[in-house]
Amino acid sequence: MNIKLALFAAKHWKKLILILMLIFALIFFFFLSAQQPEEQSPEYQGGGTAKVSPLVMRYEPLVRKYAEKYGVESYVPLLLAKMMQESGGRLPDVMQSSESLGLPRNAITDPEYSIDVGVKYFAGIIKKTKGDVKLALQSYNFGQGFIDYALKRGGYSKAVAVEFSNMMAAKMGWSRYGDINYVSNVLRYLENDSGGSGTVSAAAPGSVSSYGFMRPVSGHITSPFGYRIHPITGERKLHEGLDFTCQKQYIPIRVAKSGKVVRAGWENPNDHGQGYGQRVYVEHGKGQVTVYAHLSKILVSVGQTISQGQTVGNCGNTGGSKGIHLHFEIHIDGRKVNPAPYL
Repeated sequence: MNIKLALFAAKHWKKLILILMLIFALIFFFFLSAQQPEEQSPEYQGGGTAKVSPLVMRYEPLVRKYAEKYGVESYVPLLLAKMMQESGGRLPDVMQSSESLGLPRNAITDPEYSIDVGVKYFAGIIKKTKGDVKLALQSYNFGQGFIDYALKRGGYSKAVAVEFSNMMAAKMGWSRYGDINYVSNVLRYLENDSGGSGTVSAAAPGSVSSYGFMRPVSGHITSPFGYRIHPITGERKLHEGLDFTCQKQYIPIRVAKSGKVVRAGWENPNDHGQGYGQRVYVEHGKGQVTVYAHLSKILVSVGQTISQGQTVGNCGNTGGSKGIHLHFEIHIDGRKVNPAPYL
């Protein structure tokens, strides 16, 4: 019997080696898969705050302009997060949208045109995915062919993304295809304002951010920057700052950065129920201005130089307000920007 086996092995040794190699390859593949569990990306329910750099935030007005044009204004924070991942705001093709036009990477040299093309492309994808943000994000990176591929396999998952990437890399003869971690990479630049306690995390009061600003009050954020239903008019409108709770108390408000008071008083002296009510504007140089609105009391005057952390007034309920709170804004070169990343 042993002689027969030896003769068989001698005759078919090449086939036996191939079989053994295949067995070892399968064992290695399953071992590797077990060692690399699927990465879980955070859930995104829409809205939120984009945690991006000032280089990206400077493009927020343009992103909002084209998001409104293409009917995806509620995705502005997500689009800014995408820009942060794609270019960090450092390249002319800020949305890396050249390839969506069939052009080489970075062929677009006008940032506004890049935003126009990128937002339009995203709007088309989010429509095709029926609002599935993760599927839309990965499809932005892989191309729209990923949509049908994923839907036939139960929708987006990291495993499906890996499978598609491997398939396309083999087809194209490349070492890799796209970014299989694109969803997580984008969503890390978002903070969901409606999750958990419903607050936006930020630096503790008194601590100074890397951009030189500090929180004006210790309360949490009750209304972030972005579109919302106005609490008084009921209209859908851009909320151009952050609303901080004041725990229903007339607590002191600190200036976020040293500067000079350029406005202080009622927005409309003849109608104390209009607009920002009693408000203070502080100029900090380099085109930076902060605004403190709905104050019950103002403790500074126009022309006064004040130091960071100094009290400018007290929380209040003046102007168009439905409760004691602080409405806080940051203006950069005359544009109202989302204050959250600066804090």
